[in-house]
Amino acid sequence: MQLKSLHKNVYKLYSYARTQECLDFYRHQLKDKVQSWETLKAQGVCDKVCQKFVGMSRSTYYRYKRVLKDLDKGILPPSKKPNSVRKREWGEAEMQLVLQIRRDNPTYGKAKIAVIIKRDHQGNLSESTVGRILTYLKQKGLVQKSPSAIRQKRKRSFVKGHARRWTFKHYKSIKMGERVQIDHMTATKNGICLKHFQGWDRCSKYMDANVYSDAKSSSAKRFLMDFVQSCPFKITSIQVDGGSEFMAEFEEACAKLGLDLIVLPPAKPKYNGGVERGNRTFREEFYARTDILADSIGAFRADLRKAVNKYNSYRPHAALDGQTPMQYVNKTISEATL
Repeated sequence: MQLKSLHKNVYKLYSYARTQECLDFYRHQLKDKVQSWETLKAQGVCDKVCQKFVGMSRSTYYRYKRVLKDLDKGILPPSKKPNSVRKREWGEAEMQLVLQIRRDNPTYGKAKIAVIIKRDHQGNLSESTVGRILTYLKQKGLVQKSPSAIRQKRKRSFVKGHARRWTFKHYKSIKMGERVQIDHMTATKNGICLKHFQGWDRCSKYMDANVYSDAKSSSAKRFLMDFVQSCPFKITSIQVDGGSEFMAEFEEACAKLGLDLIVLPPAKPKYNGGVERGNRTFREEFYARTDILADSIGAFRADLRKAVNKYNSYRPHAALDGQTPMQYVNKTISEATL
């Protein structure tokens, strides 16, 4: 078999270029601080003040200065790698034992596996050692991440997307149709798992709701389109939490409809307090009823529509001086047309 490789001069050129790249990297890191220190000293500033403004000690300044002189000579600073590296406290037998237990129990973590080894195999591996073995096995691709492990949530992009971050605005200055709160909850009734979406207007307390079989962004988009079409007043902006159901298609629909999309900061459900309280209202006044015998999504939608109409047109609201939301909406619209 013939081994082919590049000419030796290519490797020499790469070694030289790599060295120059490292020299420039260190020079860029150290030069600004050293020059700042020397500029302050030239103006008669004492060492204590220099330390405060530059952010390094006097000894560090002299060390950086010495390193810069070596860089000009083409000498890289010495490696910071420790002389002695910690050796593994486990071998092939321990690794195979952990691998076997993990493959038999894919959801078990280091704590459970360490207990099993001590109990059933008379081993003496600590929990942290088992964790290191699992990390090594994952790097080698011999085990996969546990299905029950906490997964990192997808972060919303505010740079290129239509959504923008939540900013404070006093509730008394919010007009009807502005910052309409939308949220979703999961409810189980008659053996059916329902994804309940609802929107709530702060000013009029008007509420709309619908149920779907999933909580994807496509379902949130369908609810938004129906909500905007059936709402008796014009909606100008939407306020949601950071859930994935309010990304993708939902965000695109808001942009298409010309609605501002405001996203709450993490762990701040109180900023959507109105629609959160509406979730409780429908749990207590609709899903807790024993006379609802619907056995399909369509049947639930019909019953839910009756409950929504009752909420908007029959149920008095204390914040509206005993009026219903629809009475308040009709009164506000009639006053605006005068």
